[in-house]
Amino acid sequence: MQKWHFWIAVLAALILAGWSIGISLRLSRNMSSIERALDRAFEDLITLSRRISEMEVPEESPLGPEVTVYYVKSTATESYLVPVRQRIPVDVEPMRGSLDALIRGPSPESGLERTIPQGTKVRSLEVKDDLAIIDFSQELITNFVGGSWNEALLVGSIVNTLTEFPGITRCQILIEGERQGSIGGHIGIDTPQERATELTVPR
Repeated sequence: MQKWHFWIAVLAALILAGWSIGISLRLSRNMSSIERALDRAFEDLITLSRRISEMEVPEESPLGPEVTVYYVKSTATESYLVPVRQRIPVDVEPMRGSLDALIRGPSPESGLERTIPQGTKVRSLEVKDDLAIIDFSQELITNFVGGSWNEALLVGSIVNTLTEFPGITRCQILIEGERQGSIGGHIGIDTPQERATELTVPR
């Protein structure tokens, strides 16, 4: 073999060796970077898991008895009240629970409509003999959409819901602790109201 052939072979071997070493070093550095990134991700996962475990998840109140609540069913030509059985939390007084369900409204999939205006709250509930006295916040009036039939359904849904309870035959509706002439100018509420069965059938 001529000398220049020998030196070319040596040079090629050195180049290949250097290229191989360079790749090995780069792979080694990349592997080290990947290992460090995995270590950080694992530490972050441990920290997140610890924080989640320390979070307090509110427990849902166990369900108690069923009550009957009146919502509105509307068609293209008529609207009327329909009774719906609702289960309330076990730690809530049933009559108050029925009002809470009435304010909350029906489930979206039911196809029914709420009667109580948005934002309305129950300030107090008192029972005297056969009379239930319910004090609502001012939103019962200020957020009412209007209309004589809507007003009849609103008042009727409250009265019919509460007169479902044994011994209750009348309801007095108050607004911010005071008697009012009406909610929207059509149905008087200044005196106790009795059950309106005529609202539960299609007009």
